[in-house]
Amino acid sequence: MSRLLTLTLTSHRGRDYPVELFTPDTSFTDSGAVYLFLRMPQGRSLQAQVLYVGEADMLHRQLIADRRAGAVWQRAEAMGFDTIGALALARPEDRSAIAREFIHSWNPPCNDGHGAMLGLVGLAAPMPELRVAGLRR
Repeated sequence: MSRLLTLTLTSHRGRDYPVELFTPDTSFTDSGAVYLFLRMPQGRSLQAQVLYVGEADMLHRQLIADRRAGAVWQRAEAMGFDTIGALALARPEDRSAIAREFIHSWNPPCNDGHGAMLGLVGLAAPMPELRVAGLRR
């Protein structure tokens, strides 16, 4: 139940977004955000996999609803979901635009119509890279 670190995601448009990473049991505040279900790197890999992208007016309430509704949450868990990424944004139009950009960039398999229909487990576009101490792989 804690903040892990910040991951810089670079979209297909070349824009960098600082996404804060949290464990799935974190209790969030009810603020607006774009959120992601991620599978973090294993072993020596420096790539994270984006499994789902969503947007919320009230992040805490949305994540409770996602857990209760179950379909996306359970599918992401089955694919190794272990981290929630969040980019706090107050304006709904910003959240909507950035969520669409993230979906277009990584085709998350748990977003219906964006990889899920093709049964993709991996990502069609290059996965975001975890930048560690200035190193980039």
